[in-house]
Amino acid sequence: MKIRNLFFIVIIAFVMSFSAEKPINIYTIGDSTMADKKPEVFPETGWGQALPEYFDNQVIIHNHAVNGRSTKSFIDEGLWADVLNVLSPGDYVFIQFGHNDEKISDTSRYTIPQGSYKSNLKKFVNESKSMGAVPVLFTPVVRRNFDKNGNLIETHGDYPAAMRELAKEMNLPLVDLQQLTRKWLLSLGDEASKEFYLWSDPDERNPEGKQDNTHFSIKGAQQVAKLATEEIVNISEELSAHIKDRSIAVGLDNWFNRETNAKTGELYHYTWTDTQNSGYSQLGGLIQSKGAVLKTISEEPSIEILRQLDVYIIVDPDTPKESENPNYITETSIVSIEKWVKAGGTLLIMANDGPNCEFEHFNKLASVFGFEFVPITLNPVTGKEWEMGAEINLPGHPLFKDVQKIYMKEVAPILLSGNAKSVLKDGDDVFIAECEYGKGRVLAIGDPWIYNEYIDNSRLPESFQNMQAAKNLVDYLIVN
Repeated sequence: MKIRNLFFIVIIAFVMSFSAEKPINIYTIGDSTMADKKPEVFPETGWGQALPEYFDNQVIIHNHAVNGRSTKSFIDEGLWADVLNVLSPGDYVFIQFGHNDEKISDTSRYTIPQGSYKSNLKKFVNESKSMGAVPVLFTPVVRRNFDKNGNLIETHGDYPAAMRELAKEMNLPLVDLQQLTRKWLLSLGDEASKEFYLWSDPDERNPEGKQDNTHFSIKGAQQVAKLATEEIVNISEELSAHIKDRSIAVGLDNWFNRETNAKTGELYHYTWTDTQNSGYSQLGGLIQSKGAVLKTISEEPSIEILRQLDVYIIVDPDTPKESENPNYITETSIVSIEKWVKAGGTLLIMANDGPNCEFEHFNKLASVFGFEFVPITLNPVTGKEWEMGAEINLPGHPLFKDVQKIYMKEVAPILLSGNAKSVLKDGDDVFIAECEYGKGRVLAIGDPWIYNEYIDNSRLPESFQNMQAAKNLVDYLIVN
């Protein structure tokens, strides 16, 4: 009898644990301000696309928002039916419309605020409930529409008010994004708010520049998603338990650098998980101590991958000697990285000494930002002759705050062009350089530099301050 009872207890515990792990599904329906964006329109990002960054892995976002849709066209084109057919009890439906319902000249989209707009919203709500799902209404985000006096002019007419009334009539959860985004933009003001929308200076692709006051940049989409989740905390205990702060994400390449340890078969050499001399586990710890999260990028860096990062680090791409089939940096990767930096990303590229780095393809990327790594070896060090790698003529740069002496051995110097500028020189040779590029920046270092072996004084004499330099580097990447 006791054995049987124990058996049932184990079964019940197993079922309960399985149930607890069941994911929570959120289906988002709406327009272009919410929709997922294709790589070719980067950095345009919908706030629904940024929403997964604010939930843990128990919540799955299914973004069904589509550019240009109103409540009417979303129903007429069968887009709502597609969502309705997959809804299950306990799912959530996030509903945001208004931008296109107001287009009176387009009969395929136009709705009347107190008429067809409201009735279409009721359809979404009632049919969601019939499937056991929980509908949540979101008033449309504001457009960035300042007048010359700094006042924000509303463009959505009676649509937000109609949605608020419906939420009150039907006792529905409502996130008033119109008011939240209005308050946010007014706090920023006309000029400062531009970086959260698609404003850019003229360039080769857009000779006249771009001034889009409706759609968001990555930062804008993230901020709106943050505002939304801060309100969700107040309307759903279940979802609030899975909301997390979006931390700065630092991605370390493990695609171009994929060396395998011959003894263990594991990837190593400049990785977050490598705790030996050759790893970046200590640098990763410093980054985490600042509240940032570490990510390993084990595939070619597409726009979709880079969109999730604030900092991207590429170190010592493989040669055929290091990897049987190296993943060379391609033109596709270069275009994606260039767009990402221009949109505000921070890129750190670190080479290695002459024989130990793939320079040809790496330099194609570096040259976009005005750098060229020279495949020679400077600062060679014999045995424990540490002073052969000493750098003491350090500039007044944030990387060297409170630092008088660092260790850099076997360095590939850097040639500069364009607006790239030197950070650290040894005589006429540039060891570290930087470049402002669009809204982002790039730091180039001619050596992997601060890996475990030389980040602290476990091997280095006390006179070297690589640990402080490493802390400064982290601040440069994720704080400044």
